[in-house]
Amino acid sequence: MMISAILLAAGESRRMGEFKQLLMFAGRTFVECCADHLLDSRIDELIVVTGHREADVRRALGGRAVRLAHNADYRDGMSSSVKCGIAAVSPAATAVLVALVDQPQIEPAAINRVIAEYERQRSLIVIPTCNGRNGHPVLIDLRLRDELLAFDGSQGLRQVIQAHAADVLHIDVATETVLTDFDYPEDYQRMKKP
Repeated sequence: MMISAILLAAGESRRMGEFKQLLMFAGRTFVECCADHLLDSRIDELIVVTGHREADVRRALGGRAVRLAHNADYRDGMSSSVKCGIAAVSPAATAVLVALVDQPQIEPAAINRVIAEYERQRSLIVIPTCNGRNGHPVLIDLRLRDELLAFDGSQGLRQVIQAHAADVLHIDVATETVLTDFDYPEDYQRMKKP
């Protein structure tokens, strides 16, 4: 079974007011942290979807074993980046993990738990949850590849997930990092406090 991951790193971070991909966390940029945690997990390939400030993101990633997929339509929102990433996934992949660049705290153990439950149960969609709330990264079986390339951009991945609600496996993970993202400056300030 081949598990691909796409790291969505194309946005402009307008709500944050700073370019999230290059914010610092634990001595590395957000995009480095996310890429490193994914690469340290059981995934087989990592595709980083770039858009805004593509050269800066590429430079931050350095020589890491990632493939870059540039989304020229990144201003159209996250859905366009998901589709760009899916299109770049290896034809041999069985499933794809969709990860967000503003979740630098998600450790490989949480990612591996999602992958392990998918391998055990072969659900179409696996979503990590904590305290009853859905988080990321979401894993989607690539039997849904065509749907993932064709969903309505205004509704996003939610449309695909709702269409297959009966085949969604929610797995409880013991870390709130799967819920924590950083959209606003105050979110980032809160994280930096000891």
